[in-house]
Amino acid sequence: MRDDDVPAAHEVMVAAFADLNRRFHHEEPQTARDPSLGQVRFRRILDTDPDGCWVADDGDGVAGVALAIVRDGVWGLSLLVVRPELQSAGIGRALFDRSLEYGAGARGGIVLASPDGRALRSYARAGFALHPTLNAIGVPVGAVGCADVRPWEPGDHELADAVDRAVRGAPHGADLDALAAGGAELLTLPGRGYAAHFDYEVKTIAAFDDEAAAALLRSVLARVPEGRTAAVEWIGAPQQWAIDVAVATRLQLSPGGAIALRGEVGPFRPYLPGGAYL
Repeated sequence: MRDDDVPAAHEVMVAAFADLNRRFHHEEPQTARDPSLGQVRFRRILDTDPDGCWVADDGDGVAGVALAIVRDGVWGLSLLVVRPELQSAGIGRALFDRSLEYGAGARGGIVLASPDGRALRSYARAGFALHPTLNAIGVPVGAVGCADVRPWEPGDHELADAVDRAVRGAPHGADLDALAAGGAELLTLPGRGYAAHFDYEVKTIAAFDDEAAAALLRSVLARVPEGRTAAVEWIGAPQQWAIDVAVATRLQLSPGGAIALRGEVGPFRPYLPGGAYL
C-alpha cells in the first residue's frame, strides 16, 4: 500500500463494514465519521509497518485492503476487508497470506474476527484458537463513574506499557497516541489501568485487575449523554467483569465475532481489545 491508496482503502473499509452490518443485522454507527480521522489508522500503520500494508487492485481501483502490525514480537491483523461485490473470489485469502508472511517470526498473534463464517474458517485453518465474544449495546442506565478515573496524560504511557505487557504480552506504545489523534478519548485509573473510547464505543480497556477494569468501563458509560447509545465489543468469556457492568447498566447483550489467538499473547484478562491496534 502506498500513501495515495489511503483514501480509497478507507472507502473500501467503510463499504465492507456497512455490508457486514446489514448481513448480520447490526446497528449502523450513530454518526458519520470524518474520513480524515479514520485515515489516521491507515497512515499510522503504513508508517510503522509498511511491509504489513497491502492492497489488491482489480484495475478499477482498490478492491481489498490488509493492515498487519508487529509490536514487541506480537503480530496483529488490524484490518482485512474486500469490496462487498468482490468477496469470495480469493482476494481476501491472498491479502491474508501476505499479512501472515509479515508476521512469520512473531511469537504471538491476534485477530479480531467478525461473525462471517468465511473469516472464522480462515483464521482457524491458520492455527488460531477462536474465542467467541459478546457485544453490549444500548443506552446505559445508572452508570456511576469512578472518582479516581481521570483524562489520559503523556506520562501514563509507562503505566499503559506495564498493563499491556501483563494482559496481552506486548505494549501498544504510541499506538495509543494514534487512537487519540483519530478522535478517541483516553482515560486513566492511576496505577491500575486505562481505557479508550470513540464516541462512546469502547476501543480498549486494560487493567491489572477486574475491579479496575470494571471501574474504567463504568466511567466510560457514565460519560454517555442522556439518550445516546454506547457500544462495548469483544467481550470474551474471561471478561465477566464487563458482562456484569453491561447487565447492571441495562445494555443489550448479543453474540459477536471471535477473538483469534495463537502463541504468546498473555492471559488476555482483564482486557477488551480494539480493532485498530488489537
